[in-house]
Amino acid sequence: MVRMLVAFGVGILVARYLGPELYGQLSYSLALILLLIGVAGPGMKDVITQRVDQNKEETTQILWASFRLMLVMNIILLGIAFLIAVLLRPDQPVIWAMTVIIGLGNVFRAFESFEILFLYRLQMKRTVLIQAFSFFVISASKLILIAAGADVVLFSVAVGAEILITGIGFWWLYRKEKDSGYVTAKPGFATERIILKTALPAIGGLAFTVMLFKVDQVMLGWLSGDADVGRYAIAAQFSEYWMYLATALVVSTYPNLLDAYGKSRELFELKFTRLCSVLIYGALAIAIPVWLLGEWIILFFLGDAFADSAVILGIHIWSVFFVFLLEAMKKYYVIERILPAFIKVTLFAALLNIALNLWLIPEMAGQGAAWATVISYGAAGFWGLLLFGETRRAALLILKSVVYPFVWLLRRNHTS
Repeated sequence: MVRMLVAFGVGILVARYLGPELYGQLSYSLALILLLIGVAGPGMKDVITQRVDQNKEETTQILWASFRLMLVMNIILLGIAFLIAVLLRPDQPVIWAMTVIIGLGNVFRAFESFEILFLYRLQMKRTVLIQAFSFFVISASKLILIAAGADVVLFSVAVGAEILITGIGFWWLYRKEKDSGYVTAKPGFATERIILKTALPAIGGLAFTVMLFKVDQVMLGWLSGDADVGRYAIAAQFSEYWMYLATALVVSTYPNLLDAYGKSRELFELKFTRLCSVLIYGALAIAIPVWLLGEWIILFFLGDAFADSAVILGIHIWSVFFVFLLEAMKKYYVIERILPAFIKVTLFAALLNIALNLWLIPEMAGQGAAWATVISYGAAGFWGLLLFGETRRAALLILKSVVYPFVWLLRRNHTS
């Protein structure tokens, strides 16, 4: 919550300082990097956690193999991101530079492989402190850049540096642990190959998920303009800030879900239903106030230059329901070992998002992108699950989670 509040305040100041067009260029570069480098490491995390759980004696080997694999993949993906930036924006060297700078920072996401050990042991306090230190240092640096009248490129340096500092911090924490020394690869990189093969469906599914979140900004920059990207990006952030809550809750309950699954199917489904219920009603508590106060929020914090963002926010905020549910579904796919279904659902939603953006952006600009987001997020987080046999049960559990609090209250009153 503290990070959300600080990020909100600093983000507002950065957007006001840069204005819609320059803020749009910064958001475009970041979106392009997240579409590529933002999927490799996170896509492997759950699979690596599960492998550590099943092979505790090989924990050191698994973590170092994961680091090597993430590092190589991130370097390759950075090169691809640069080529895409050059092809889509051939006359924008500033965007090329910011894409490379942010991308270099994101290469250090490979160090997140060491964070997995602490997540698995439910020792999140230590990793959260590292993340908080990095976050507050970079937030302060952004304020200094604003006071100094800095160029937009320097803000991209700050964005990339946050990942760099966090990654080094995770490595430092891990080095303090016993038996944390470097482990050479097995012949033929056996562990890396096993991790990659197992995680590929998760990486693919997450790639399509990230596409849902960020392709709209890339397409806005391509089909409309940087100013529209800036107005849309700041509105989307008012919705996406809340993802931290869902991610924190789901990550902290993941080991308990794994434990419940090992005990009985009934217990696992009960805990999953409870989790979805908390996420749904938490999203409702967020969406209604933001929807009612959206115009005032935008005008008060950002001014007339971002006035068009108010309508976008009023549409985009309703996607928070499906974003929250999607966080829970990511764990469901891994636990149930149906990662290919993750790919099918998210691919369907991503293609739907692209099609809707191609149709709506030329006519409605940022508002069209917001409608495309809500509809396609809905496909990924709920109604798209009904289209596939492997995920239909999850959709029914989500429906059950809507009425779960009322059923629980009735049972409690009856027992009383």
